[in-house]
Amino acid sequence: MGILAFRKSVLLFILPSLLIYGLFFIVPFAETFYYSFFDWNGIGEKTFLGLKNYMDLSRDPLFLNGFWRVLMWALLAIIIKDGIALVLASVLRKPIKGSKWFTTLYFLPVVISTAAIGLMFSLMYDKDIGLLNMFLKWIGLGEWSRSWLADEHTAFFAVIAAPIWHTIGYFFIILLAGMQNIPEDVYEASTIDGAGAWTQFWRITVPLIWPILQICMILSITGAMKSFDYVFIMTKGGPGNATQVPATYMYETVFVGMKYGYGTAIAISIFLFSLLVTMLFRTLTTPKDS
Repeated sequence: MGILAFRKSVLLFILPSLLIYGLFFIVPFAETFYYSFFDWNGIGEKTFLGLKNYMDLSRDPLFLNGFWRVLMWALLAIIIKDGIALVLASVLRKPIKGSKWFTTLYFLPVVISTAAIGLMFSLMYDKDIGLLNMFLKWIGLGEWSRSWLADEHTAFFAVIAAPIWHTIGYFFIILLAGMQNIPEDVYEASTIDGAGAWTQFWRITVPLIWPILQICMILSITGAMKSFDYVFIMTKGGPGNATQVPATYMYETVFVGMKYGYGTAIAISIFLFSLLVTMLFRTLTTPKDS
């Protein structure tokens, strides 16, 4: 078989996937982009507005504050979630007694549905029956107890804790698999040269799994940018829009306010902003000699 014939056969095999991708992503995206230039309630006539929806978004405090929140969400997810996952994977890199049980235990929350996690954390934060307030009272810090999801100062961070806890195990498994692929000879040679555990971690483990760790951090960023389910389940953007993020604001705009044009402009902005942040992060964190 010649090279041209081989290429044609490859294209023939990937054509169904390309058609499905185009049908369920390219076409809806193009349609969404088209509607973002109109004032439309989803039923009646559309009125062309040009860039007015995007200009209004640039001055919309709910929209702008929402993006600052997801940036904070992404930063905390990288520091806390990816950091804890990295430490856990480092501890269990070498097989020890009970390591399989610990691995299963850490991964267990991942298989629980988002709705169940949201409900569980909502109950844990309850002012009267919540485990968090009970624990604070038990250790003598009862004056700190509050309705965590109803307080504007704590609601956002209380919501963020749920997805961080929920997905630590997922990133832990990814990083653990990467670490276990590092040849043990590298660690043995460094030990002979006098390197301690801390030096091995920073000079061997982290550099060798950096591409994997970078992917984990990018997934944390994109997860924060498109965050919707935890906020919607736990607070619906409240109290007083203190937990409002772009995705929940888009939902309210489209399905409550019936502003389809403005809502689709929000959707396009979420996509473009997420793409920009991800590309910028990847550029800044990719070694120049890679």
